[in-house]
Amino acid sequence: MTWLGTLYHRASAPLTIALLFSNRSFHPKYQMTWRRRWRLGRRLYRNWRHVRTGISYKAHIAMAAKLLEIPPGVSGVVVECGCWVGGTTTNLSVICDIVGRDLIVYDSFEGLPAPAPGDDMDAKVEGSFRGALSVVQENVRRYGVIERCTFRQGWFRDTLPNHEEQIVLCFVDVDLKSSMHDCVVNLWPYLTDKGYLFFDEYTQLDNCALFFSERFWHDYLDAAPPGLMGSGTGVGVGQYFLGPWPGGAPAIQRPTSLAYTRKDFFGRWDYVPTSPES
Repeated sequence: MTWLGTLYHRASAPLTIALLFSNRSFHPKYQMTWRRRWRLGRRLYRNWRHVRTGISYKAHIAMAAKLLEIPPGVSGVVVECGCWVGGTTTNLSVICDIVGRDLIVYDSFEGLPAPAPGDDMDAKVEGSFRGALSVVQENVRRYGVIERCTFRQGWFRDTLPNHEEQIVLCFVDVDLKSSMHDCVVNLWPYLTDKGYLFFDEYTQLDNCALFFSERFWHDYLDAAPPGLMGSGTGVGVGQYFLGPWPGGAPAIQRPTSLAYTRKDFFGRWDYVPTSPES
């Protein structure tokens, strides 16, 4: 990150924390006083500076805000698919400790698999974003709450079909369409009635299309497509990303957000005009 980007994030952090944590829907049992909110926000920011991650601490705060809305009486774990070296894992473990939930981390810990036909990715991506399990665990142990974490190593096509726990929030950062397919098909049925799925590939509209595809949701999940909040630009967390992917844009215009959907959302166009004759 350039010095200008570092300066921007440092200067905008207090306002971001104040805006995203100004939420009257936080469940009172979590006892999130403003002192605790500031402490959590600062910790998430510092961890983000210490451990590399593919998303911003602002996205971590956004996920924290949603988890703090979920009543503690709703049973369910938090799931992360794709963790690289554990930057997001670290912050999710901190958030999970506050809300009293376990974090299950799925990753090969060998980097990306070879792209499947239809992934539209160069074969050279195989092995990229590799973070050894020992490295991830050490980062979480040093900056997060390792006791909250369970690590399930392997390719998604092998591990996810064995998932059994109810999920209140799932974060998917997997890059390949084939991996996105595996994550949604295998984990969506385990989301609670108002469980969240957060998605990192939101800047590519063809990836966002997964959440609006009537064929996919009918054929694989027998459901209507839920849609995706933040498609193409991400939910607002303090940046101004106009899209498409800007490459070398200034720090304030780079995407540092994520998109999300919820189990009870509805993203199918069902309006049919009535003709005067009928």
